[in-house]
Amino acid sequence: MKIICFLILIFTHQLVSSKSNDSPNLDFKKVQSQSWNEWKKDLKKTLKKENFMDSTLDLLDEINFNPKVIEYDRKQPEFKLTFEKYLQRNINEQKKKDINKIYKQNKELLLLLSEKFKVNPTILVSLWGIETSFGKHIGKLDILSSLLSLAYDGRRQKFFMKEFKLALKILEEGHVSPKDFKGSWAGAFGQTQFMPSTFHKFAIDFDNDKKINLFKKSDALASGANYLNQVGWNNNLLWGEEVKIIITDKLKNLSKKKKYKTKKFWEKNGISFKNNYNERVQMRLVIPDLEGKQFFLVTKNFDVILDWNRSNYFALTVFLLSDEVIK
Repeated sequence: MKIICFLILIFTHQLVSSKSNDSPNLDFKKVQSQSWNEWKKDLKKTLKKENFMDSTLDLLDEINFNPKVIEYDRKQPEFKLTFEKYLQRNINEQKKKDINKIYKQNKELLLLLSEKFKVNPTILVSLWGIETSFGKHIGKLDILSSLLSLAYDGRRQKFFMKEFKLALKILEEGHVSPKDFKGSWAGAFGQTQFMPSTFHKFAIDFDNDKKINLFKKSDALASGANYLNQVGWNNNLLWGEEVKIIITDKLKNLSKKKKYKTKKFWEKNGISFKNNYNERVQMRLVIPDLEGKQFFLVTKNFDVILDWNRSNYFALTVFLLSDEVIK
């Protein structure tokens, strides 16, 4: 799941000239043949045939196009910042203090979820911190407007239209009211920033109030824990660590192809591990920047976090912040 960070930092060309290994192709040009209102009118006819309720379809009349989300889609921070700068913005002394304070305050819930879903509580609290600063910053943009604007833009129309329809279903099922349905520019919402598709796959009603409310801590964290469990989190695996390595073309190629190798293989290539891993553990090399200043060996739990958000920057930051938790 590409859970996308909702805080968008816009930088000048001089500040973002370094390209990261996360960079997608954001070049896109399309001239929409229909006006916004004409397009919405046709969409309502289509949704009517898909059995959406009239009261739901009426919501489209009030949805305005938001050009800001299109700007954000072209200027995502994971795709512009170097890893070093991205890390500095997400892990600082205050964030380290905050995560330990929050962990202690919510330790009972986090341990309960850890036991029930077999996930690491420090990873769960780290995800919570990276996504929304522990629920403080959940986004203020109208979800329906964001998703529909992105679908109209067309760069990823199929994806965002699917998410829009699933967002409508969330409203029809009564989990949240339209006025409270706020979140990120890309349509992620709640304390763990789920996209609508992720909501339908993994969100759960943990407090048994007949609603799945991701704006509430208990439902949000339980849903996050359920997500990690369902996509393959292994509590018996350490995530990995930063390593010192003499990089070669062979190792660069292994990193590019995401090839897992044994602990013995990496030791033969000069790696001295800080953590104590099982001898049979499989690990792969991650080089977050094309500049190649930092190197990490990671286990398959890394790919679980990539399922949440397909950014090496994001995944590495989640793990590195989790390491700051003092249990």
